[in-house]
Amino acid sequence: MQHVHIEFQRVQTWLFSVPRLRAMVGANSIFGETLRVELPKLARQQDAPWKLRSLRSYTDYPTADPQDPLACHDDPALDARDGILSRDGGHFEAHFEKGAQAFAETAKQLIQERLPGLRFCIIIDGKELQKSQAHLSTELPVLAPCEWTGHGLASALIKQGDEHSAVSLNVERMHQAAKRSESGKASDLASLLIEATQLKSLQRPQDLNQLAGKGYLALIQADGNGVGKASRKYNSDIDRVSFFHRNRVLLRRALKKTIDSYSPTQGQAPLVPLMLGGDDLLLVCRAEIALPFVVKLCEELEQIQPSTSDFKLTLGVGVVIAKPTIPIYRLHEVLEQLVSSAKRRFRSLVKISARSVVDWAVYTTAWADDPSEFRHREWLCGTDQQLRVLSQRPLDVLGTGLDTLQGLLASAAKLRNAPRSQLRYLVEQLFRGCTLSELAFKELSAQARSALEQAGVGAPWRTSQCGSALLTEVLDLVEVLEIPRLGT
Repeated sequence: MQHVHIEFQRVQTWLFSVPRLRAMVGANSIFGETLRVELPKLARQQDAPWKLRSLRSYTDYPTADPQDPLACHDDPALDARDGILSRDGGHFEAHFEKGAQAFAETAKQLIQERLPGLRFCIIIDGKELQKSQAHLSTELPVLAPCEWTGHGLASALIKQGDEHSAVSLNVERMHQAAKRSESGKASDLASLLIEATQLKSLQRPQDLNQLAGKGYLALIQADGNGVGKASRKYNSDIDRVSFFHRNRVLLRRALKKTIDSYSPTQGQAPLVPLMLGGDDLLLVCRAEIALPFVVKLCEELEQIQPSTSDFKLTLGVGVVIAKPTIPIYRLHEVLEQLVSSAKRRFRSLVKISARSVVDWAVYTTAWADDPSEFRHREWLCGTDQQLRVLSQRPLDVLGTGLDTLQGLLASAAKLRNAPRSQLRYLVEQLFRGCTLSELAFKELSAQARSALEQAGVGAPWRTSQCGSALLTEVLDLVEVLEIPRLGT
């Protein structure tokens, strides 16, 4: 028996190489169809020099979960009957009786033709073959470059609204794939989930500006906490496949309920799922729903899991909020840092029960600075003798206190009628020192002071548990309050 494992790398980076919403949707559709449909179809091909090996114990593999919104598209036992172990989450795994090397070479050609530029590696029986290399395009020899990406030759014409663009053949394929997704004919998980939600009947935005309207947009990425580490304790393929199947079903169930709760009955969709893998998610939405969406998603995920489960699926979430004019690839670079920040905090909670963690950043400027550099420069003030920390991020998602995102959103709702100018002035004084910020707090109007007290803020500063720094919830609280008003 020969084991073939194809692993795709940096898929999201490849996805954002085309800075257009429809092209990104199409790129994900092509990737999902290649992983979930084309590679299994190639492996099952009759009269080929390779042959899949059916797993005798396939009846012990998990069957489709009836609660899964994509149950008819995810049946591990049916795949195992043919010898396929995985075709989701950026991985394709299968057992072959013979011809694994021949399959790998043919699969490599297929991937390079359908997904040019995407990095991947093929592993046979634990031995890694040569990694993917650049694929030469066979486009028409015209001189003009692609107007959307600047890479490749302008060999096709795309009409989008009143705009006519000369693009490369690869971008044209992405655009056609986006049309299939909008018509419900695509086979990637994100498109399939859209067809199972209320987004199906809504108008899809054609670009990021149309999605954001007059406001800001948000890019959200969520990734399962500790999933890879937990999977390593399973020695058998059956246990490992069951573990991954359980997690992706949980995420899809929670995601469907959350999407439906934020989808209007008519009009334009307020969000667009860009990618859905095993335990990871990427979507773009209007800024005002981003943080409440994260709370709702984690709430749903918490509610559908039994308390007696050996492994509790939680999420490390990053959210970047900015103008739609900032290049999407830059927002993604920032987003990856925010997700890493959230997951580092999760790993630090060794002796505490698992929980979802979020980190977010809001940019009102024309460029998104490196979040770690900005925070070190702007949020750490004072001296070692009296250090002031202006933000508590990253935070737990769920909870009632001001040290959680859910608590901040609930408290921000109590500040809606407070004078905005006074709250923003108070935030400005936090940077200038304890004396000025405490004076600004005392000079607040009775309306503003009462609203802050109802929100749980009785003073601008509090001492940290270790007593070595001063902390404040004011900056995070006011920022959460202001997000829905951005651009107005």
